[in-house]
Amino acid sequence: MKKAIFLTAWLATTAFAQDYQGLNLDFKSLIPNAGVGKLSEQSYCFQDQKGVHGHQVDKLQRIASVTKVISTYFASETLDLKKQYETKVYISEDRVHISGSLDPYFEEEKMLILMKALNERGFKNFKTLTFDSQFKFYDISLQTHQEITGADTKARLQAYLNAKSIPLVKQKWNSISKFAAEEGVEMDKNSPPSLVVQLIELKESNPLANSSPQVLIHRSRPLHHLLKAMNVMSKNYLAQNIFKEASRTKSFNQLLLEAQINPETIKIYNGSGLPVKNGDTRKDNLASCRTVIKIVDLLIRSLKKHDLDLSDVLAVNGGKDLGSFRERFLNYPETHEAVLSKTGTLMHASTLAGALLMTEKLPFAILNQTTNIKNAKKFQDRFVARMFDQLGHPAPMVYEKISIFPWQGDDFLTENY
Repeated sequence: MKKAIFLTAWLATTAFAQDYQGLNLDFKSLIPNAGVGKLSEQSYCFQDQKGVHGHQVDKLQRIASVTKVISTYFASETLDLKKQYETKVYISEDRVHISGSLDPYFEEEKMLILMKALNERGFKNFKTLTFDSQFKFYDISLQTHQEITGADTKARLQAYLNAKSIPLVKQKWNSISKFAAEEGVEMDKNSPPSLVVQLIELKESNPLANSSPQVLIHRSRPLHHLLKAMNVMSKNYLAQNIFKEASRTKSFNQLLLEAQINPETIKIYNGSGLPVKNGDTRKDNLASCRTVIKIVDLLIRSLKKHDLDLSDVLAVNGGKDLGSFRERFLNYPETHEAVLSKTGTLMHASTLAGALLMTEKLPFAILNQTTNIKNAKKFQDRFVARMFDQLGHPAPMVYEKISIFPWQGDDFLTENY
């Protein structure tokens, strides 16, 4: 009897070893024909109860927007993921002041809806608009890391709040209306807002404080919804803001120390994954594959403290979530709603990291250092399917789409009584 038990255990162990070996052989044999570059520049790994397995699991690699998974973990460990940010709007006759709360997701969607909400209350023109440094508005897609200043916010407000902004506002309104419809929020596409302000200034103190102003409040969606939007749409500015907020509570190095992560295995310069350029120098966020999947595993555990699941903050493959993930795994329908992940793309890197849903969540990452992004994505999809073949069958979740639009469709501004 004991011999039979021993033989069964040995066979099971041998089978696992063969699976791991077979997967490594697959990786090494597929790379040369995948058109993604040299094998020496590629990594993959996964983690199960037996440990970490893969190819070049300790090699530092560019991780691009997979950085946002790290930012999500940083936020989960330092912030209340159910918190809401309050932006206050003070109005006195022809003057308005905006007092912010460092809402990390105040981009064109919320700016236009704010304008619309003011229009609906009868406001079309203001003589002056002032705002404090806790209110940040930016709507231009970032290509490299950039610190957004009060001057940047002022410039973007001026672009929206003038008599010549009608074409810009109409174009933006059409775009966000489509986004809203996709996310289950109704908006009047044919009625863009219009708000004209003569003078816009940054002022730390509220100039209307002593004039008995009307006070209106906008409350953001909970932070975990913002994290979902950040990861699904790969929003760089949002990621930078969240990383900075987490850093005000705890340093990133302290987080690594508490998580028992060797700082030599990860180099993070910002929360988005965008390159940091200064003249001819460039710094990219780097991490080893082993460290990436350790953070994925830590994130899964950390989210439980907030009564949240990985699908609450990462994209779920299968077509329901927007973003680049919608076009992935089209040729592998068996994987649909069985991969929770974040993609990353730079000129010299294509990355994918998250969890595979089998009998349990299996953290994984594929880090391709390549300039052929199209081929890298095809390879990643194919190899993820191979991982399911070798390690276990997909166990798709029952996923109900989570809206990532930054407004729920109710009153955008409410009275402060």
